Amino acid sequence: MKKFTLLLALMAFMPAMFATAYSELTITINENADFYVVIDGRQYDSYAGSVIISRLDHGRHGMEVFRESMTLSGLMVDRLFRGSVDIMPNKRIYGTIDRFGVFVILRTENLNPVSGYSNGNGYGHGNGHGNGHGNGHGDSYGSSSGYYSGYSYGNTGYVPMGMSPDAFGMLLSSMRREAFDETRVRMAYTAISVSGVTSAQLRELMLMLTFDSNRLKLAKTAYMFVIDKGNIFLINDAFTFNSNADEFYRYIGVW
Repeated sequence: MKKFTLLLALMAFMPAMFATAYSELTITINENADFYVVIDGRQYDSYAGSVIISRLDHGRHGMEVFRESMTLSGLMVDRLFRGSVDIMPNKRIYGTIDRFGVFVILRTENLNPVSGYSNGNGYGHGNGHGNGHGNGHGDSYGSSSGYYSGYSYGNTGYVPMGMSPDAFGMLLSSMRREAFDETRVRMAYTAISVSGVTSAQLRELMLMLTFDSNRLKLAKTAYMFVIDKGNIFLINDAFTFNSNADEFYRYIGVW
């Protein structure tokens, strides 16, 4: 009877134990286009703007990311990234390829609720190659770039706390390098949607934009990810026109 009980306990425990050996990687790119990812020689096509790769073994994996677009000459394939990515065990990892061909890890969380590494946010550069192009699914090579990731220690799954100061600072720096509001809004939304944002951080992001209409657009799309909605009044002075502030509060149902 004791052996049978032990067997049942092992049967219950082993699936969870083996599940933590795998991780999941979600990849987006910084534009609205079809793309695909090749990791360890296997191709994964995008769906609804992202590629989700499940059951990844932990360790270092070779990765390439290609964008597809139709031109008058036919299908054009641009390689956005070529390099490697380090996968921690039992992680759900969210990353993006920015416009400079850099793979940026936006957020990590535990795939299963076990002790270990917890959330990491980071923006920066690492090892890899990006920004090449060619016709069809051919090889094309470009300038050097890479990726950055950050990990911290903890015993729980992901709890949205807004972006860390370092990650937020790097996001602001990346946005300053962009010339157009449209790109800045898209970059901000990508980070906010996976990391969450505080009201104060949202205010700073809005002030990075030139046009008040784009500040309103960002405020509306980001509101659902604001973790301290009771402080949303902090964004008031980020608007140039009171009419846009009024429109925002009508949108969220305050007025």
